[in-house]
Amino acid sequence: MKKLIALVMVAFCAMAGCSSDSAVDTAKKMIADGRAECILVRDNEIVAFESGGGVNPLLHLYDTAADKMAGATVVDKVIGRAAAFIAINGGATAVYGELMSQDGAELLAAHNIAVSYGTMVPRILNRNRDGLCPLEQSVLGFDDPVAALEALRARIAEMQQQ
Repeated sequence: MKKLIALVMVAFCAMAGCSSDSAVDTAKKMIADGRAECILVRDNEIVAFESGGGVNPLLHLYDTAADKMAGATVVDKVIGRAAAFIAINGGATAVYGELMSQDGAELLAAHNIAVSYGTMVPRILNRNRDGLCPLEQSVLGFDDPVAALEALRARIAEMQQQ
């Protein structure tokens, strides 16, 4: 699987653009500066962005800008398995995560989505860092992106009621 991720990362530059003046670089700077948590880049232009916590910005873009996500590069602060399923459902062709889990990278690569990241971690932890993120837990064991998205939404709704 590591070879597959490496091959997909090489493809990322070709798809997302790796010039020093690319929109992906601008999107990365927006995340570093705290101006956004999730940005969609298409044809070397930023077409949408959102702020917020967790997977909410990516999920909001999926819900409100699906036409812009299809064929786009997703640049996000954190990409784990839950976020990967959103990108897959949205039809993204490349994903950059400032922080990316090994599981998220493998899932994206298995769906032929180009992968790149700032820092790779084994898994995305909860806020206390004493266990797996509850949204990551909600999609464990899923292979079907549509079913995983339903499980993710159910978990988010459950957490909002608490």
